[in-house]
Amino acid sequence: MIQDVRMCGGYPDEVNLTEWARRQGIHPRTAYNWFRAGTFPVPAVRVNQRTILVARDAALEPTASAVGLYARVSSHDRRGDLDRQVARLSGWAAATGQPVAGSRPRSARG
Repeated sequence: MIQDVRMCGGYPDEVNLTEWARRQGIHPRTAYNWFRAGTFPVPAVRVNQRTILVARDAALEPTASAVGLYARVSSHDRRGDLDRQVARLSGWAAATGQPVAGSRPRSARG
């Protein structure tokens, strides 16, 4: 009976690249492309032709991000609605702790 090398103690702290990628919310092909390009964000090692192992507890650092607020109304005479939309979106961003990169209120031509 053949046992998985990770089950018998050979590599207790590593998982394969596909499993690691799925845990991180990354498509496995993207992770493999990063590994091949040398831009993989955490330490990994190729064990054989088909297996790449990554430390089980290796996680991507969360990146700082901000949201952009976009509001639009169908005509210029609905400008008041536009201001309310922007205020509502700004309130949502503040309530969820999202930093705002900018806002773009727009009204359609007409």
